[in-house]
Amino acid sequence: MKVSVLQENLTKGLNTISRFITTKTQLPILNNVLIKTNQGRLKLTATNLETGINLWLGAKIEKEGETCLPAKLLTEYISSLPPQKINLEIINNSLKVDCEGYQASFLTSPTAEFPLIPSLEKKAEILLGIKDLSLVINQVAFAATQDEGRPVLTGVLLKIKKESLFLVATDGYRLSVKEIKQLKGIEKLAKFQEELLIPARALMEVSKILTEAGESPELGLTITPKNNQVIFSTPDVEIISRLIEGKFPDFEKIIPNKGKTQLTIETENLLQAVRTASIFAREAANIIKFEIKNNKLEISSNSPQLGENKITLEVKTEGSGGEIAFNARYLMDFLNAIKSDLINLQMSDALSPGVFSPADDKSFLHIIMPIRIQE
Repeated sequence: MKVSVLQENLTKGLNTISRFITTKTQLPILNNVLIKTNQGRLKLTATNLETGINLWLGAKIEKEGETCLPAKLLTEYISSLPPQKINLEIINNSLKVDCEGYQASFLTSPTAEFPLIPSLEKKAEILLGIKDLSLVINQVAFAATQDEGRPVLTGVLLKIKKESLFLVATDGYRLSVKEIKQLKGIEKLAKFQEELLIPARALMEVSKILTEAGESPELGLTITPKNNQVIFSTPDVEIISRLIEGKFPDFEKIIPNKGKTQLTIETENLLQAVRTASIFAREAANIIKFEIKNNKLEISSNSPQLGENKITLEVKTEGSGGEIAFNARYLMDFLNAIKSDLINLQMSDALSPGVFSPADDKSFLHIIMPIRIQE
């Protein structure tokens, strides 16, 4: 292999694929990046066996070939080079790197030891025309659990119902649901599978890739023949993820009926208040209390060791009011995930879930279970 590539492009590519490499592995080969020439471009591949990535860079190819070497070391070195053209060449069992007077030699590993990662041989089966897909993913994926002891809840459910695609995630204490109507490609997706359970971490990477692409390219979706993997694709990147096996909870049964009390609150004001109240809540299981009455929302938290605080916000209310307590971190996760200026909160009593939604977006709702508190 003998190729030339711009330092800026190679650094960006290596930083992206490095997110798919885990240091917690008993297989040393998974610490490596596979670099090969492919269809006139340079292809970088990495995997942690749950998710993988194929990424293509523009390059001048003088001689075809492939190599495999430690990703962290290569990324750190390439990032330190001047922003000039880099020449890469395989000589014997080493990769020679030459850039404006900087020269290095990296020992390589046999490419045959690197896991086989699927790659599309033709165009994606389905093109999903989802506007602001990164925002959609970010509204949902954060609600999935990171507890590997409950694998089904580490995923995001993609469920087709009638002519809508639902994205759903829960960790047992909160639930995010996003409905996408009139989705381009939904008919083809329905023919393959009406439900897909995809690791939340994989979808978060898809979101990052789309954000980095800048122009929000149309996202391709391909389900592998055995239906145990899915490939998300753009013109320059493929993200490969295993599908999670198991039955996702019936989320529609979790959604409560309309609450007895409804509030409309300015998002930024609520976020600032919750962030402030969380300072005292840290020493008290992260609990903050809402009390609603007379078009006011009083947010309070207290700690026997630190003291207490109260914040009063002007809000628009309907209904009888009442009290309810939440985990402050769950509230901040939700408030950081939305872009609406106003949010609605529906509640019935201190032991019933709180239902949050952007005031200008009826297609998204977030449910947080309350915390029982003793006076």
